[in-house]
Amino acid sequence: MRMPTICGVAAAAVVLAGCSPTELVDPEPLPETAPVPHAEDRRFDLDYAPGSPAQRLDLHVPAGTAPSPLVVYLHGGHWRDGDKSEVERDVRGELLKAGYAVASVNYRLTAEARWPAAVQDAKAAVRWLRANAGEYHLDPHRFAVVGSSSGGYLAAAVALTGDRGTIFDTSRADPPRTSDAVQAAVLWSAPVDFGSLDRQAEAAGCPPAVPAHGAADSAESAWLGEPVGRGGRKARAANLLSHVPKRPKPPFLLLHGTADCTVPPAQSQALHRALRRAGGTSTLTLVKGMDHLGTRYAKARLRATVDFLDRTLSRPAPQPHTS
Repeated sequence: MRMPTICGVAAAAVVLAGCSPTELVDPEPLPETAPVPHAEDRRFDLDYAPGSPAQRLDLHVPAGTAPSPLVVYLHGGHWRDGDKSEVERDVRGELLKAGYAVASVNYRLTAEARWPAAVQDAKAAVRWLRANAGEYHLDPHRFAVVGSSSGGYLAAAVALTGDRGTIFDTSRADPPRTSDAVQAAVLWSAPVDFGSLDRQAEAAGCPPAVPAHGAADSAESAWLGEPVGRGGRKARAANLLSHVPKRPKPPFLLLHGTADCTVPPAQSQALHRALRRAGGTSTLTLVKGMDHLGTRYAKARLRATVDFLDRTLSRPAPQPHTS
């Protein structure tokens, strides 16, 4: 497998068009079921908040006594489908083998609660896991969030707004004084600005989405509770590019396929530029020929993620604010 190269910018004025997409190809197909590589402590359906049966997570911790760094995994599904069980066994197993605990999180879906409830749930899960880190042998200073597709939107929102008191926070979360900051973020084919999806897809030569992202019956509009295409208050507030703070703290890895017509790669490019302009650390890897989370690249995508986490979380980060 060719190792991924970083397609980034050295300064805000540099245009991404000069970057060469990375070729990530698995050397062999993924097996139907990959064995978990070593012993682990497994806990299922842990309640991280009291408001809904959806607010539960599964936790897998590598065997041993040393506190483990944690990956909080947020599944995709257009905010209306999906389940925490979708952290595929090969993903969970590879992370465990690398020494990472994995928390796969369920959150309230569109039929139960609209934007920004799912982000609030993800942040509540981070707080609960940090507050209970001692009981589950987790390192509270080395938390990463990984999100796939629509789950990548949640992951980005968590990483951008940690401990900042934004619209994505709720005073009802327990415990209220525990940090929801993370020390690394990985986004797989994530949307961040719903209002530009249709325009970017058209510019990339993609066939029109049915329904269009801006239509009243799109997944994005259903989750927001208003048509994205109207550019209303919620659509503007949901644009994560407007939530990038000065000097964002967690490093980001953005993985996106050049042939993605579900979520155009321009979404990751825009976030990458915004992070770098704000003084943050962002690595953008454009995968040549990959469509939306193409399975051909699953193993290589995971290896790139583990490599990034190893570099980013190799040493304990400074203790996050907890009071």
